[in-house]
Amino acid sequence: MLNRLLTIIALTLLSATTVAVAQDSPVLNAPVDTVYNPNILYTGMPKSYEIAGIEVTGVPNYEDYIIIGYSGLNVGDRVEIPGPDITNAAKRFARQGLFSTIKIKVAKMAGDKVWLEFALKPQPRISAINYYGASKGEKKDLEERLQLMKGNQITQNIVNRATQIIKGYYSQKGFGNAEVRIDQIEDLSAPNENIVNINIDKNSKVKVHKIYIDGNEMLSDNVLQRAIKKTNEKGKLINL
Repeated sequence: MLNRLLTIIALTLLSATTVAVAQDSPVLNAPVDTVYNPNILYTGMPKSYEIAGIEVTGVPNYEDYIIIGYSGLNVGDRVEIPGPDITNAAKRFARQGLFSTIKIKVAKMAGDKVWLEFALKPQPRISAINYYGASKGEKKDLEERLQLMKGNQITQNIVNRATQIIKGYYSQKGFGNAEVRIDQIEDLSAPNENIVNINIDKNSKVKVHKIYIDGNEMLSDNVLQRAIKKTNEKGKLINL
């Protein structure tokens, strides 16, 4: 009897912590909140329910069947609550990178039937892009490289990619210590749109103080130094 009681307690604790661990997973790109029904006893054993209906809210620009397809859940499927089924559906939404907020709610329960609501908020779109710290020519170069355009969705992955591209661009121009910060500011004149401010601090160019050549036995050091185009001692700038 004692062993059976301990087993039940262990299973209960495992099912209660599964959702919290999945929500904090670093693979997710958006806040995930699996909001259940207050009548569910989360400290109890998981119970199997048949999905009797699914409602999609918050994303009017998407067809419901597309959103439901992202979830991996369908009407008629059986899911365990509490359990990993709904949390895994939320993680599938997060991996799409299309939503800034993800909530899966149990809207109603009757017997072994459950009705779900997918309450989502799409990623914001770009309303304007501002460059600070870049010359007119540099801005044109960066626009061609970044391909950030008004009306496109902006995600953290896009921000990270843009930051790396900008740093690489300035590194090639000799500014190896360039700093880049991309801020998103809510556009109060347009719902779910952000103003993107790209702040660039090029700092000083990297200069060569001394070139050391080791292991050269075939050519003179002077010949090798001349072969390193535009990278010389005496304070000239690196531009390989």
